[in-house]
Amino acid sequence: MRRLACLLPAVLVAAALAGCGGDDVERPAAPADATQLDVEVTGAASQPIRMTLRCGGTCDETRIDAALTVDPGRACTLQYGGPEKARVTGTVKGRPVDLTLDRADGCGIAAYEDLFVAFDRNPPLAG
Repeated sequence: MRRLACLLPAVLVAAALAGCGGDDVERPAAPADATQLDVEVTGAASQPIRMTLRCGGTCDETRIDAALTVDPGRACTLQYGGPEKARVTGTVKGRPVDLTLDRADGCGIAAYEDLFVAFDRNPPLAG
């Protein structure tokens, strides 16, 4: 009995430590046709900004599609919008998405801003 009493604190500590860890949290699975994007923005702050954007019927999915559709033949204005880049992964209406938006020209500026506006958010911008 004495041995069991000595082991109990060690077992409790091990169990508590096993439950720790921020990255191991499971998120509820989204429906197969849902829009859910994980976005990591760099260049807007000293550290990357990470967020998950979900469409619960209140976002503008047409605008999201336009922001995430890259047309290599499209003419874009030659203007620099800033250092911000958004790495976007996830799904739009169930379709996989994996791309990076930057503000290196007029098309990139519009796509970057449209992505956040579609979710009724202000785009993260540098200082």
